[in-house]
Amino acid sequence: LARAHRPEPSVDALPMMTTHKNVRIAGSVALATAAAVAATSSTNLLAFVVSPAGTSTLTKSRAEASVNSIASNVVPEASRGTTTAGFGAAFVCVGVIATRVGAVRHQRLNCRNRSVHVSAASEKDEAGKFMHAEEVSKLTNSVPLQFDNVAIAKILPHRYPFLLVDKVVSFEAGKRAVGVKNVTANEPQFTGHFPDLPIMPGVLMIEAMAQLGGIVCLQAPISDGKGQFFFAGIDGVKFRRPVVPGDTLVMEMELEKWKPKYGVAKMKGKAYVNGQLALQVDSFTFAMVQENKEES
Repeated sequence: LARAHRPEPSVDALPMMTTHKNVRIAGSVALATAAAVAATSSTNLLAFVVSPAGTSTLTKSRAEASVNSIASNVVPEASRGTTTAGFGAAFVCVGVIATRVGAVRHQRLNCRNRSVHVSAASEKDEAGKFMHAEEVSKLTNSVPLQFDNVAIAKILPHRYPFLLVDKVVSFEAGKRAVGVKNVTANEPQFTGHFPDLPIMPGVLMIEAMAQLGGIVCLQAPISDGKGQFFFAGIDGVKFRRPVVPGDTLVMEMELEKWKPKYGVAKMKGKAYVNGQLALQVDSFTFAMVQENKEES
C-alpha cells in the first residue's frame, strides 16, 4: 500500500486523532484485502482504489499474490475459485464498517473538543445569549388578565389549600375560560406525592379544571352565582405527561350543554404545560343546586 503525503496535524488536533486513527487504518487494510480478492476474479481489472480520495492503489500482480497467499491458508486449491467472491464480500463489509466507525468517532471527538473550546472562550454566537430577568418577564407581557385571585375568591367558595385556579387570562361569558395554575413545591400534596419525586396528583389537576368550569357556570348568563356547584360525572380522562413543581398548568374549559330546568352543565377541557398537552377530559358533568328559602 502506498499512502499519499498528508499534512501533519496540529498539536491541538493530536488528542482527537489518537483514538480513531487505528480504526481507520484497519478499515483501509480490510478494503485493500478485499480489493486484492476482487482483482483476481476479473482479468480486466488492473488497479483498485482503496481510499475515497484515491491515495492507495493495488496493481493486478500484487493483488494476485495477496489473494493466493490468503486462499492457500484458508481453503483448498480446488475450491479457491468458488470462494473468491465470498472472501471479497466479507472483507468489503468489514472494511466499510471499520472505516465508518473511525469517521463517526472522529466526528464526535471533534465536536466534543469544539464544545470545550466554545465554553472556555464564552462565544455568545455559539453558546447562546444570556437572557436577563427583564427580557424573560416581557415574554408574558402580552397575556391578558381577566380575573386575579381576589376576583376568583369572590366567585368560587374554595379557599387555601384547595383553591387551584390562580388567575383567569381569557374569558367568554357563558361559554369558556382559560385559567392558570402555578404549581409550586410548597403545596401540601407534594409532602407525600411523592417525597423523592414530586408529581401533581391527577385528581387535583381535574379538580383545578372543574373549578375553572365553575367560574364559567357560577356567573351570568348561566346563573346568578348562588347555590352550590358539584361534580356529577366525568368521562374520557387522558393523562399525557406528568406535572411537577415549577410548571405552569394552563387550562381551558368549554361549556357544551346547559339545562337550566335540571341545573345540569356539560363541559370539556384540556390542560397544557409549555405548549404540550398534559391532561384531556372529554366530558365533565356538573350539577347546580339552588337553595330554596321559604318566606315567612
